[in-house]
Amino acid sequence: MTAGSPTSAGSPRRQAIIGLLVLLAVVLAPIVLSGYFSPDPEPVHVRILAVNDFHGQLPDGQNLNGEPAGSAPVLASYLRCATADDTTTFIALPGDVVGASPPESGLLLDEPAVLFFNGLADDCPGMIATFGNHEFDRGTDELLRMVRGGNGTAALARPVDPYPGAAAEYVSSNVAWKTNGTLLAAPYTIRDAGGAKIAFIGATTVETPSIQKAINIEEVRFEDEAESINRYVPEIQQQGVHAIVVLLHEGGRQEPYDGPTREGENVTGRVAGIVAGLDADVDVVLSGHTHAFTNAYLENAGQNPVLVAQAYSYGRAFADVDIVIDPLTGEVTHTSARIVPAYRNGTSPDPEAQSLLEACEAAVEPLTGRVITTTSTEITRLQTDAGESALGNLVADSQRAAMGADIAFVTTGSLRAEIAKGNVTRGDLYAVQPFSSTVLSMTLTGEQVRNVLERQWEAPLPPHNLAVSGLTYTFDERKPLGYRIVEVLVNGTALDPNGEYTTAMVDFLATGGDRYTVFMNGTNIVNGPYDVDALVAYTESLPDPVDVKPEGRIVKAV
Repeated sequence: MTAGSPTSAGSPRRQAIIGLLVLLAVVLAPIVLSGYFSPDPEPVHVRILAVNDFHGQLPDGQNLNGEPAGSAPVLASYLRCATADDTTTFIALPGDVVGASPPESGLLLDEPAVLFFNGLADDCPGMIATFGNHEFDRGTDELLRMVRGGNGTAALARPVDPYPGAAAEYVSSNVAWKTNGTLLAAPYTIRDAGGAKIAFIGATTVETPSIQKAINIEEVRFEDEAESINRYVPEIQQQGVHAIVVLLHEGGRQEPYDGPTREGENVTGRVAGIVAGLDADVDVVLSGHTHAFTNAYLENAGQNPVLVAQAYSYGRAFADVDIVIDPLTGEVTHTSARIVPAYRNGTSPDPEAQSLLEACEAAVEPLTGRVITTTSTEITRLQTDAGESALGNLVADSQRAAMGADIAFVTTGSLRAEIAKGNVTRGDLYAVQPFSSTVLSMTLTGEQVRNVLERQWEAPLPPHNLAVSGLTYTFDERKPLGYRIVEVLVNGTALDPNGEYTTAMVDFLATGGDRYTVFMNGTNIVNGPYDVDALVAYTESLPDPVDVKPEGRIVKAV
């Protein structure tokens, strides 16, 4: 064959080349064609069931929209039903799982509240929580024991011994130790959602120092919520995660409605300002603290819509959140939520939660079962247009009587349960004020008393108004701030600005709680009994049946 001449059709070399090309075509064709005919990965659906501000509410007795709602057995039944399908589901707890709890949980150091959610972890192992202000009610050491486990100092038999700690993973981006600046818990966690990853960041209201006893939080500081959350977003993004959910123990309010999230809803409260400062990659904020309804889209700093949801309080409802994630980009493509009421008549009680409740009731019965008195009608927190309630009057009277004081003040936020008509047990009275606060007295001048009353309208606004005993006052909201109190009578006599008045309250108020900092200027402090003991002693002293009503202690000028 002449060099450079064409290869003949039947030469071995040509046949080998053709054979190799055919073999490559057979091998590569499925690979090449798969790029044209294989569908894109399916979007990843994630479900989050959020329960905010549970406050150890194992027993029944709560209502929503005029219907009985909540309790551990009822809420568990709803949540187990919601986790029954194959969708990747997480349970989220945006703070105040414990604290200000009824005796079935509170007298047992709130271990039952944690055990209740532990019982749901078997069906939904992806459980995440953050701290609310009430997680600090017994101090940071007790908070950490609650999370990590170990027996505390409860005198009663505990439901589970030893206490195992929380199954939920706690995250917190803005609560740091004062000594070294390290965080109380990891700032975030990243979870596998089955084809995509999702991050959960925690944060607690920066206003905790104004609504918590100073001694309980003296070792920690609370940093700006939005700045703290945003600090960790780049770190999360570097791990290829762009689906970001915030558990935020701070909230707002809006007009409630049924059904999925609506566009254009108006939300008031601190949560709106916090969301406006959040990183553009934040997708969902699971809210709490204000015990209200929220289901809305609010814009973050990147003007992207953020789903914000809060489901009332006390286990009366939960937020059922749906998130869709693009598995190729990791970005969230859709969010929506429903606020689902946990009506008692809508389900059958969960047997496991019912057993836990019964065990707790039996454990605390020696302390709570004694009948103290009877009532002729329900004594409620329902306020008149002026801000007075029968329950506020009763509690304020009990503290004034305990200290033999001239007057008394009670923050209405401390009133946590109504007193039903009929027999009233010690447990019922504990539920009214479940904080184990110390009643004390101090000396205030008449001018300081007036300043306390004026403080109810001054910015930053206190979260709750005051119930009073031993005095009556009239206010006029048409007048300028600082001049709205137009008359004050102490036991029927005009308040003397230069006079001195012994004043009863609990230690929380005395240290400036709920922003009533005027009390910090009081003198001659004398400590007295626990708040529940004062209430028990006072109600026992009243004629049976007890009949308490608003009586015009607070008058609104018209």
